[in-house]
Amino acid sequence: MWLLLAIVLSAIVLFYLLAFYISVVAWLNAIGHLLKGNFARAAAWACIGGGMILWWQGEDTIPDPWAFHEWLKTSAIIVGIGALVSSLRWLRKQRAMQTIPTMSVWTPPKTPRKLPANDNLVVFSLHAKIED
Repeated sequence: MWLLLAIVLSAIVLFYLLAFYISVVAWLNAIGHLLKGNFARAAAWACIGGGMILWWQGEDTIPDPWAFHEWLKTSAIIVGIGALVSSLRWLRKQRAMQTIPTMSVWTPPKTPRKLPANDNLVVFSLHAKIED
């Protein structure tokens, strides 16, 4: 009996601990992606974090399905705005890249003829050849 009670209580505690971790990680990811300029990902993580806060603040044991539906529609709008801002940022970057002139192909400078290892024109081997 005690073992069954311990398993059930452990499962409940782990469920709430996991929910708390997801809440914290969602907000940290939202801030991190926002600072990196990934607005769509930041908006998605912020919506998950907001949903977790709403879940923690919920007063009903079983939430109202329409409340979830409203949260889902609001989250879709927020993520859509984040995706729009990201695409505008990408378009601005593409336009800036088109104004940069293209460079010609780099060619290495012509090297003079190869000298022997001792840096003078004396060749100590009968088999060594100097390339001209």
